[in-house]
Amino acid sequence: MADTSQNQPISEKYAAHQTWGGTYLVVADRTEEFPVALKYAASMAHANKCRIGIFYVMENQGFTHWGNIEKRMRDEQREEAEQIINEACTKLSDLSDMMPTIYLVDGGRMDALVEVIENDPGIAMLILAGGTQGSGPGPLVSHFTGKGLSRLRVPVMIVPDHLAL
Repeated sequence: MADTSQNQPISEKYAAHQTWGGTYLVVADRTEEFPVALKYAASMAHANKCRIGIFYVMENQGFTHWGNIEKRMRDEQREEAEQIINEACTKLSDLSDMMPTIYLVDGGRMDALVEVIENDPGIAMLILAGGTQGSGPGPLVSHFTGKGLSRLRVPVMIVPDHLAL
């Protein structure tokens, strides 16, 4: 059967998501920007009847020739990922009663993020926080406000670190 979604008006193409507004995706990591983005996303999701998606990528380390070392590093990465995601879920439960969707993937950070957004039609927006305390934009903000923007099918919201909700 042919895909006719290309010819549908946007209002019809995403009609299934209009009742709940879609998912706001945030990127989990240990940066100071992540809690800012998560807090803002939670506030926006509550106001707009949306959900929160928490994205975390376990980046390839390139130790394919060292079997035991690679396995140990992957195990440590997985533990770190689970800890960061757990902390994010705890913070989110403190902010609201939402249960997030978790996207834990392997690969390169930029490509994996684009792939998740492409493969989940429910994702409505990517929410990132700008650099904290004058540090300038982080690599995600720099990439997705520059040449990486054309790879996304959703808008990007950049939250200034000083924005209080």
